Amino acid sequence: MKKTARKKRPIFIAIEGGEGSGKSSLVMALKEKFGDKIFFTREPGGSAYAETIREAAIKDPLAKFAPPLTTLCLMFAARFDNIANAILPTLKRQMPVIADRFDASSYAYQVAAQSSDDLEDVFWTLRGKLDIVPDLYVFLDVDPREGLRRAAARNQSLLAGYDNFDDREIAFHKKVRKGYLEFFKKVPHKIIDANQPFEKVKADFLTLIEEKIKV
Repeated sequence: MKKTARKKRPIFIAIEGGEGSGKSSLVMALKEKFGDKIFFTREPGGSAYAETIREAAIKDPLAKFAPPLTTLCLMFAARFDNIANAILPTLKRQMPVIADRFDASSYAYQVAAQSSDDLEDVFWTLRGKLDIVPDLYVFLDVDPREGLRRAAARNQSLLAGYDNFDDREIAFHKKVRKGYLEFFKKVPHKIIDANQPFEKVKADFLTLIEEKIKV
């Protein structure tokens, strides 16, 4: 008797980038292009409870003064819930998942930029408990000074988009970028030069995602 071949799981991709990388605009472009053929989530957030954690972790004014370990654990708490209640159920329905940020951001912001790598062991221990991690990370790499210039212009026109990382000094954002690049040495990834004109970045980005998701 012939065995029925198991259906291959759809791809799970995380989109990563520092402040002003154009990440949110590019995710919006993906939504316009693919609509309901792809499930979109975000981090922190994505599931109902994870969205509540998001408010505490990055929107509450007190979040700026929280120890890095507190923030890291909040990010992973939201991530565990997002995986259990949004990401895994969607993949089981045979739909690709795109996450606007995932654990690379936790490594870059909390481990590399806020803790001088003191939380590295905690990060990898928590990551090892995740039921799934992205098959591919797409990193929108922008020079930190250019990114902050863009973020400042964005925040003037859309105050609701502000979070407590936007007004950190340039040295912080340089550490973030370095952290991303360190993390990507250990996982499958593609890097897009986000210093280019937006339309060129958008074209490169959409082409890459279309090649990977095959919907």
